Amino acid sequence: MNNHDYHIAPFGENGWIATYLGNQNIVDKALFANSVADNIRSVNGIIDAVAGIDSVTIKFNPSILSAHDAHKRLEQLSEGAGMTAPMPNPKIEIPVCYGGEYGPDLEPLCNELDLTQEAIIERHTNAPYRVLAVGFAPGFAYLGPTDQILHCNRHKTPRPQVPAGSVGIAGSMTGVYPLQSPGGWQIIGRTPATLFDPDADQPFIFTPGTEVHFKPVDAKTFSTLEGAR
Repeated sequence: MNNHDYHIAPFGENGWIATYLGNQNIVDKALFANSVADNIRSVNGIIDAVAGIDSVTIKFNPSILSAHDAHKRLEQLSEGAGMTAPMPNPKIEIPVCYGGEYGPDLEPLCNELDLTQEAIIERHTNAPYRVLAVGFAPGFAYLGPTDQILHCNRHKTPRPQVPAGSVGIAGSMTGVYPLQSPGGWQIIGRTPATLFDPDADQPFIFTPGTEVHFKPVDAKTFSTLEGAR
């Protein structure tokens, strides 16, 4: 990226936000934003760095790092300068039961994408994803990129309620609903995994940068895992 592709602005007290404005697709922007966040976290004086779909927000300790120096480092990384290989990301495996009552949009998508259910499941599970951002609803994870053949539109009319654990696809991303909420993504499956624990220090298991692997399971295994929670 170059210096015409981003804009940096103040973000609250002792913070900056870099917004990426280029013509790259949304997943490429998100991956770049995650890379910038990964790198700037290692800078002494940076308290936090949060990647969004097309932005990076940082908070800094002014007694350690001046606003000017924090801005300069964010600017350098936003230009692609001084990038280093980030530390390995945490990894989690998510079991998913695809289709049927757990994935009501899987069969209709077969017709739309001209694929069998088995082909969609294989394409959805054959590569790891990265949590590109968390938002829309508490703990909702935007993951990508999906296989290009799975790209599809959201529903024109969102469902009033999508069950917790539902796994959907829309555009070039896949998403996981940790809580029951309205939603317009194409729901292809559901996980029995615990995605939200209000008593945990980190209530939601998804954080930006996490590597996620989906593992297909049958309905019997889903019930067993759900009962063991």
